[in-house]
Amino acid sequence: MPPPAPPTDLVPSERAVVLLSCVLSALGSGLLVATHALWPDLRSRARRLLLFLSLADFLSAASYFYGVLQDFAGPSWDCVLQGALSTFANTSSFFWTVAIALYLYLSIVRAARGPRAGQLLWAFHIVSWGVPLAITVAAVSLKKIGYDASDVSVGWCWIDLEAEDRVLWMLLTGKLWELLAYVTLPVLYLLIRKHINRAKLTLVLALATLIAAFGSSFQYGYNVAAINSPSELMREFYNDTYYDRTSDYLSDFSLTLLWSVSVSMFPFGGLIGSLMVGILVNKLGRKGTLLLNNVFSIVPAILMGSSAVAKSFEMIILSRLLVGICAGLSSNVVPMYLGELAPKNLRGALGVVPQLFITVGILVAQIFGLRSLLATEGGWPILLGVTGIPAALQLLLLPFFPESPRYLLVQKKDPAAAKNALRRLRGWDDVDAEIEEIQQEDEAERAAGFISVVRLFRMRALRWQVISVIVLMAGQQLSGVNAIYYYADQIYLSAGVNTNDVQYVTVGTGTVNVVITFVAVFVVELLGRRVLLLLGFSICFTACCVLTAALALQDTISWMPYLSITCVIAYVIGHALGPSPIPALLITEVFLQSSRSSAFMVGGSVHWLSNFTVGLIFPFIQVGLGAYSFIIFALICLLTTIYTFLVVPETKAKTFIEINQIFAKMNKVSEVHPDKEELQDFPPPTLEQ
Repeated sequence: MPPPAPPTDLVPSERAVVLLSCVLSALGSGLLVATHALWPDLRSRARRLLLFLSLADFLSAASYFYGVLQDFAGPSWDCVLQGALSTFANTSSFFWTVAIALYLYLSIVRAARGPRAGQLLWAFHIVSWGVPLAITVAAVSLKKIGYDASDVSVGWCWIDLEAEDRVLWMLLTGKLWELLAYVTLPVLYLLIRKHINRAKLTLVLALATLIAAFGSSFQYGYNVAAINSPSELMREFYNDTYYDRTSDYLSDFSLTLLWSVSVSMFPFGGLIGSLMVGILVNKLGRKGTLLLNNVFSIVPAILMGSSAVAKSFEMIILSRLLVGICAGLSSNVVPMYLGELAPKNLRGALGVVPQLFITVGILVAQIFGLRSLLATEGGWPILLGVTGIPAALQLLLLPFFPESPRYLLVQKKDPAAAKNALRRLRGWDDVDAEIEEIQQEDEAERAAGFISVVRLFRMRALRWQVISVIVLMAGQQLSGVNAIYYYADQIYLSAGVNTNDVQYVTVGTGTVNVVITFVAVFVVELLGRRVLLLLGFSICFTACCVLTAALALQDTISWMPYLSITCVIAYVIGHALGPSPIPALLITEVFLQSSRSSAFMVGGSVHWLSNFTVGLIFPFIQVGLGAYSFIIFALICLLTTIYTFLVVPETKAKTFIEINQIFAKMNKVSEVHPDKEELQDFPPPTLEQ
């Protein structure tokens, strides 16, 4: 053994600090051991791991306490013993620290339970005691430990700091495991944190979303566009059917009136469906309402598909009313259902999926409505009847998926069913935190009870929420989206597109709509709802202004028609980013459970009334103002943008209660229901959904 280095001079203050830290460490370890011994209820697996870590820390504190009181002049037996004990304890402490973090990761993220968890604990014992013991025995046997290392740490006998292989033994006797702990712990922490904060898209949640959106939202989009392509063929059918009955043809006015009724029955049915939302979702649940809603799709699909054979245009008019009711219900219930199924971090993305399937439905109807496919004399009944297929699939598959956990817990008062639904949706068993967050929302609203539409308008605590829903829903429909599609064919023709090819360009526009809405699914959680609304309405405003100028100058400047096409595409992109998908999502987020169904009734009614209004008055505006009609839409886009900027808050990554607390400040009330004394001491939520 080489000659020892001269002893290190120790400053009294250094001794005092280290002695105090040793006493505190020993005291903390002793308390943990005492609680484990005195209270059997605390002897969980995780706490047992903490107990073993405490034992290792206690040994380390004891060895340091002894070392600080000694002035080691050389590699004496007590220096070797102190070095061996501290090396074993420190290394074991690092291993047990990582073991606890790994156990938490496996328990929370991987849901390690049962026999495997017991085997895992034995593995922790073998590694966390065995590896340090083997390293310590090897170091003592090879006489690598037992040298004064007070320059490194006061009162520590460690390795020979002058030896050639000192780096190797520094690493083996502590530093390597310390570095591994420093690297491993943050990684495991981030993985656990990510798991807690960012619930994953499980297979059950993904399939429930797809089935609900395809079976309901798809039909809304499909029935919007399906009647456009075969309109001339259907008018001929109306006239021929009337002739077969009366031996006389319809006058132009009567034919136009019948066709207008056929078209307008859809938004009228949508309004009726919106008014039915509150009653049905509270009585039947969200999933139950969607299942019932399939009746309003399958029955009219059969009627429309057989209308030509039955020679009855009345069947078509009635069917348009029924599919309108289907669309009115689905446009409100699907966002509500998915918003209540989704975890906080996926609520925005899943909330945009219904709008995505609406655009897919429009695109599919445009493709099927090509004159080379179903827009033929014998094919148009099939084109209209296809809408029953998604409904039939939803009727078969949706019963196998969970009801909204919030509905089950808050309105059905069934905690067991709510927990089972959440476990299936989240993919893990520990859903207590989310259940507690839902219960907090229930407590915050219990005294208020169900909030009707009339009461919704009277409550000061919900004033800005209601105004925001009305403004955004009206802005969505009054911003000119239907007018853009109406003008699109004329714009394409003026740009030189062949008459027979316009239908393909229209399909291309529909494809752009789908692609941008698909993009919105992924960016809504990145950019937020408010940003997408501001960006979308701003693009629509700009497109309307430029389009007005382009249409006014298209006969004088040769390249203006191409600018018009660019404006149409830009408008479609802008509307698909924010104005189309976000308003329905916001209704789910800014209202709590007791008022959400009534809020959807208001939002849906505004949506369909605005839709009906545009369809009714736009032809007159177009005749009176021509290309300058887009100035009106530009003004509406601008006003909606200003309102969004001044009033609408960001709801991304916030719980429902946190969002309502933001609006409570805007409404200048202390709570969501300030008139309820029992809510005054209700604590602010800290749990994450």
